[in-house]
Amino acid sequence: MAPAGGRHAGRRRPGAVWHRYGASLVLVLTLLRCTGGESDLTGTWTGTITDSVAGIGALSLTITQTASQLTGAWQSTFADPANTNGGSLSGSVAAASIALVLSAAQPQACALTVAVTRDNEAAEHLTGTYVAFNCARAESGSLEATRH
Repeated sequence: MAPAGGRHAGRRRPGAVWHRYGASLVLVLTLLRCTGGESDLTGTWTGTITDSVAGIGALSLTITQTASQLTGAWQSTFADPANTNGGSLSGSVAAASIALVLSAAQPQACALTVAVTRDNEAAEHLTGTYVAFNCARAESGSLEATRH
């Protein structure tokens, strides 16, 4: 009498184990690629900032990435020096999303919450939109920067 499941029950096809582990390895490598070295944002990023109050200005971000955490400094410069701002940067990276908080060094200046998107075609380019918080006035805008 043959065992339940047929003559080959309990036996595996040659290579089936490696096929299963190979698929797992591909998945792990894909996940590492999403959070690994090529997604590291460390460096100096410069570009433009378009603000609903101040207009168009120059932007500089100095970012250090440790795992998924971001720290650094930022500076925006506008034609009217009263709108020039800067301070510390903090944030995080999770898969394809990047969230930043740009805190102002000057107590009366607005801090910004930024949602950033990295360009899939050019990893050294990013864009984002922001809104001010802890601020007496409504302020929002967009930014674009390239790593050098």
